Amino acid sequence: MVSELKTSEKQLLEICRALYAEAKLLILDEPTTALSNEEIDHLFGILKKMKESGKTLIFISHKMPEIFTVADRYTVFRNGRFISSGRIEDTTPQKMTSDMIGEVYAEKDVYKPRKLGDVVLKLKHLSGNGFKDIDLEVRQGEIVAFTGLAGCGASELMQTMFGVLPSLGGAIEIEGKETRGSVARFMQNKMAMLPSNRKENSVLPDMNIMENMYVAEHTLSWKHQVISQKEELERYENSVKSLRIKAGKYEEPINSLSGGNQQKVFLARWLNTGADILLFDNPTQGVDVGAKEEIYQLILQLAEAGKTILINTLEIPEIKKVSDRCVVFYGGRVAKIFSHEEISEKQVMLYSTNALNVAGGKENDR
Repeated sequence: MVSELKTSEKQLLEICRALYAEAKLLILDEPTTALSNEEIDHLFGILKKMKESGKTLIFISHKMPEIFTVADRYTVFRNGRFISSGRIEDTTPQKMTSDMIGEVYAEKDVYKPRKLGDVVLKLKHLSGNGFKDIDLEVRQGEIVAFTGLAGCGASELMQTMFGVLPSLGGAIEIEGKETRGSVARFMQNKMAMLPSNRKENSVLPDMNIMENMYVAEHTLSWKHQVISQKEELERYENSVKSLRIKAGKYEEPINSLSGGNQQKVFLARWLNTGADILLFDNPTQGVDVGAKEEIYQLILQLAEAGKTILINTLEIPEIKKVSDRCVVFYGGRVAKIFSHEEISEKQVMLYSTNALNVAGGKENDR
């Protein structure tokens, strides 16, 4: 059944559907969002063959390497308006990014060190579906990044830490107190989680923007049966202002917002619960460059305010921008933990792919 497929498999199935229909014009809207690097390479191979056979492609993306790999011409839109257009060979990633965000774009490190507090989260020999025997301590105000290849177990670990998936051994301690059970129990212990793939796991399409924003907090205040629209509207307006959410009226559908603004709504959803420990699973997945930078700044501001944040992401530049430490997973286990100063794309990939052990084994064989 399709419902039993992984998100990446569903994405590939959608592409197969279009190919099976022998379409002459194929419109791909963020087709690589849920795919691994290997799956992306496979998709690009298919697109290349389609171009060679005379098919026409419209490829919607904000990822520069992808755009410059597959496209012949480009068109940039910002806030629903046409900005620029031309041939790929006549522009640069920096110029196109500047057109997208409306200002001169420069890749910069926004990381700021800060004083950390006591240990607030401990994982003791924690095991679950896809990972095993994880030991980790995280301090108040710290930003810790999880990374590795797709399927490395980091996402499953994060879901287990929030009660979405069952623990198969070990313990989770929050403020020195062992916590287990349902999502509601973890929420009561001041933990929140922004899941990956917002379309499947965050968007409530039958609810408007404000309802999508306040739904998590109502899990905690369920004993108060009456919802005060005045209070919720005040909270909504404060969130829109502080997170710089570009939205129309609060009663408009959540799907009327761009991906980046939807993600900010879901961030507000969990911040409204008053959680002290925030789990972000691919928080910038499928959002544009400008929204990414705003989310990075928000993460750092939250840490500065004393929130403890764990991020799972496959994007190593993102890790370098915000994290104090980087935990690299391979085969469901912790392969290496880097401090902020030690993080580099080369080193992280060496441990993500287990290349050092493979190289060592070959060396020993010789």
